[in-house]
Amino acid sequence: MTEIISDILIFTIGIVVVIAVVMAAFYKMRAAERRMHENTYKLRVYTDLLNAVTEINLAYGDSYKMDVAKKDLALTLNRLNLVASSGVLRSVSDLLDLFNQTGEKEFDPLRLHNILNTIVIEARRDLNPTHARRVEESRVRYRFFAPSRK
Repeated sequence: MTEIISDILIFTIGIVVVIAVVMAAFYKMRAAERRMHENTYKLRVYTDLLNAVTEINLAYGDSYKMDVAKKDLALTLNRLNLVASSGVLRSVSDLLDLFNQTGEKEFDPLRLHNILNTIVIEARRDLNPTHARRVEESRVRYRFFAPSRK
């Protein structure tokens, strides 16, 4: 009788352990899936931000294109405020300060380039910190298209 009770107890503990392991694995899988989904959305928003800045650069001198580009930037900023890391938000604040201070006069392409580099670095840190650290250690500078303004 004692053997039967100990066998049932061992069997029950085994089942509980298996259920706990399956639940933990499921939880980790769901957390990884959620992180992947969030990063996919963040990547889309970060890409939209860089595209909106490029459109503003390309629209210089064309008021209609500039209005459309500013609207796209505004809509992207709204989404960015909901998902971006604090580093990206600080860099975007610097970008908006640049746009608001200079407007279409006395444009400083080097300052824009430095701000965009910082945005990309911060976005990479947000999306994949390990890979971002390796890229930063290689001292890469990102390049962006900014047509000359005369």
